[in-house]
Amino acid sequence: MKLSNIIKKCKTQTKIKNFYDFEVKGISDKSKNIKEGFIFAAIKGEKNNGEFYISTLSKLKKIAIVVSENFKIKSENSRFIFIKCKDVRKVLSEISSIIFRNNVKHKIAVTGTNGKTSVVHHTRQIWNLIGKNNSAIGTLGIFYNNKKIINSELTTSDSITNHKYLSVLSKKKCENIIFEASSIGLDQHRLFPLKFDKVAFTNLSRDHLDYHKKFEIYKKSKSLLFTNYTKRNSVAVIFADSKYSHYFKDICNKRGLKILDYGKKASFLKIKKIKKINRNFHVTFELNKQNLNFEINVSSEYEILNRICSLLLVFGYKIKKSHFEILNQLNNPPGRLEKIYHKNDLRVYIDYAHTPNALKIVLKSLKKITKGKLILVFGCGGDRDRGKRSIMTKIAVKFSDQVILTNDNPRFEDPKSIIGDMIAEINDDNLKKITKIESRDHAIKNSINIIKPNDILLIAGKGHENYQIIGKKKIPFSDKKIALKYLSKK
Repeated sequence: MKLSNIIKKCKTQTKIKNFYDFEVKGISDKSKNIKEGFIFAAIKGEKNNGEFYISTLSKLKKIAIVVSENFKIKSENSRFIFIKCKDVRKVLSEISSIIFRNNVKHKIAVTGTNGKTSVVHHTRQIWNLIGKNNSAIGTLGIFYNNKKIINSELTTSDSITNHKYLSVLSKKKCENIIFEASSIGLDQHRLFPLKFDKVAFTNLSRDHLDYHKKFEIYKKSKSLLFTNYTKRNSVAVIFADSKYSHYFKDICNKRGLKILDYGKKASFLKIKKIKKINRNFHVTFELNKQNLNFEINVSSEYEILNRICSLLLVFGYKIKKSHFEILNQLNNPPGRLEKIYHKNDLRVYIDYAHTPNALKIVLKSLKKITKGKLILVFGCGGDRDRGKRSIMTKIAVKFSDQVILTNDNPRFEDPKSIIGDMIAEINDDNLKKITKIESRDHAIKNSINIIKPNDILLIAGKGHENYQIIGKKKIPFSDKKIALKYLSKK
C-alpha cells in the first residue's frame, strides 16, 4: 500500500513534513526492525525514547517516521518523511489497522482487575463447544480454535501484533474473537481503532499503580473500553456486585449501550442462592423471572462468576436454560486456581493472584475447603507497585495459617528490599506465621516438606508463567514443574 493511501485513510489528525510517496512494506516501533519502505513509530516511553534512535536510520532512503508534534527536525534528518501527531501510540495503532486489514465479524473485549484471562479462556471454550470458528488474544497467548499460535508476555499485546494477527485470523475465516483489555493497553491505544460488539467488566481493585499512580486514573483507563471502543448498539456485560458497577453502568447508559448484568444484585441474570455442598456449588439463578437450579463443580464462587460472564458474552439476550449445562463442561485456564496435586489428602494449587483482592479471594475460597492448615507461598514483583506489598502480606497472614515469603519476578530490585516492604507493617504475632526464603525454588521445596494430610498449599503470584525475571535475565521457571518435582519425592 502506498504511504499516501495510508495517510489518507488515517482519521487521527497528523501533520506531514518532507512528503514523498513510496510503497510501505512494514511498520515497527523498534528501530532495529526498520528497513527500506518501513514506517518507524518513535515512541517516547518511560525507559526508552524512540526519537533517540532516529539517527541510527541514516543509511535508509525511503522511510517515514511518526513523531510527537513537538519534535524538532534536524537538518541531517530532513530527507525523512515525518508524521507529526499528538499521540504516537495512537497513530501507530491506527496505521497498523490500515496496513493489516481484517473483516472479523464479531469482536469482544473484557476488562477488569481480575478474571479477564478466565473469561477469555471460557468464552473460547464455549465457542469451541458450539462449533463457532474463534480466536482469543490475551495473557496466555493468541489462539485459533483449539490451537495456540504464539505465546504472549502482555495481557493486551502491542498494537502491531494485535492488528497483524487480526488480519491473519481474518484470512483463516475467523468470525469470533475475544481480547483481554488491560488498563495499560487501553491507555496506550493498543486496540485502537477497533469497535467491539460486546464488552465486559469483571471487577475493580488496586493494580498497576506503579504505572497509573492514582486509583482514579486506573479506573478511568478501564472505562475507556466502554467509551472509546464500542458502537451505539454494543452490549455491555457488567458484574453487578462490584462497588464500581454503577460507575460503569452510568458510562454505558450515557453511551447508549445495552447492559446485561450478572450477580447477586443483578437485574438481568440474578444469583438468588449459592451454597457449597460437598464438592459442588448449588446455585439458583433468576432469568426472565424464572428460577433455574444447577449444581456446578468448581472450587470457588468467583469461578462461577467468570463462567457466567462468558455465557453472557457468547449468548447475550438469547441465553436460555440449556446453555447453563455448558458450565460444567468448562475448565480453568492454566495457573488459575489450578489443582496440580491431590493425593493422600494433600492438595496443592497454583494461582496467578498478584493483586491484594485476587489473593484475598483465592485464600478465602481455599480456606472454606481446608480441613488442616492453609499454607501460602508468594512474593511481590520488583519495579512494580510498592504500596500493595504490605497490604498483600496482611491479607496473607489473615487468611493463611503459615506464610512463606519469597521472590516473584524481582527484576532490578533487591529481593531483600522487596520482602522488607512486605513485612514492614506486620505485627509481632503475625510475623510468627512468616518464613522468609528468597529462592522461590527453595521456598516451594520447604512448603512441600512441611505440608501434611488435610493441608492445602497455595503457590501464588506466577500461575501459568514459565519464567522468572531477575535483572536483565529471563530464567526458565515454572511453579508447577518445581512443585511436582518435589512432590514426586515426598
